[in-house]
Amino acid sequence: MNKPYVICHILSSLDGKINGPFMEAETTKAIGAEYRKLREEMEADAWLYGTTTVKEFINFRKPVLEPLDFEAGDGDFVSGDWTNPYFVCIDAKGELGWEAGRFANKGRPEAHVIEILTEAAPAAYRAYLRKRGVSYIIAGKADLDCKMAMEKLYSLFAIKKLLICGGGAADWSFLQEGMVNELSLVLSPVTDGSSGRAEVFKQIDGVNEGSPVEFELKSVKQLENSGLHLNYLAKNAK
Repeated sequence: MNKPYVICHILSSLDGKINGPFMEAETTKAIGAEYRKLREEMEADAWLYGTTTVKEFINFRKPVLEPLDFEAGDGDFVSGDWTNPYFVCIDAKGELGWEAGRFANKGRPEAHVIEILTEAAPAAYRAYLRKRGVSYIIAGKADLDCKMAMEKLYSLFAIKKLLICGGGAADWSFLQEGMVNELSLVLSPVTDGSSGRAEVFKQIDGVNEGSPVEFELKSVKQLENSGLHLNYLAKNAK
């Protein structure tokens, strides 16, 4: 199949959390700089995030849908003549309130937004995205079709390398479908003992269930401030 080369690039605590109090530790902040440096060195065409993570990025802004005054269309929508970088987000039901088709997050270059929807997203939401110049693809009926999403990102936007940067449900969904080639795990030597936090991989009952996935170690690098960069190859990659 034609798909991007996919790397899960994640910053984690020692106990596998990807958010929470450990992020405020001075050591984690220093390791975070290493994480961002590695991300830049990977020179990816796109970064992908799950719905919950993106809600935090846009301050939980919700879309205000209007009565349809034009045909939203049933298929995919590519806005304008854009090239990379792309900011890709999973939004199966149409919950994210974008103001424009461009987004810059935390010092990164401005990127064109691509939404991954399912057929469950209402036509009024697709019209909302079109009016704001936000591209979108349809991948799945009610649940996300990870394979279809990757094929469309490759064919419609020429995305050759893509980083999945969380959250845990997004990481696991693509991993268990064989869509992830590598895991790039940056470990901060911090733990906070908190519960109910997002994890590197998160299975949601009835949504993205799957079997255990094995990895092969590619490299280990010690970072400053006692951090580690672990690079693995996913054995189930397609």
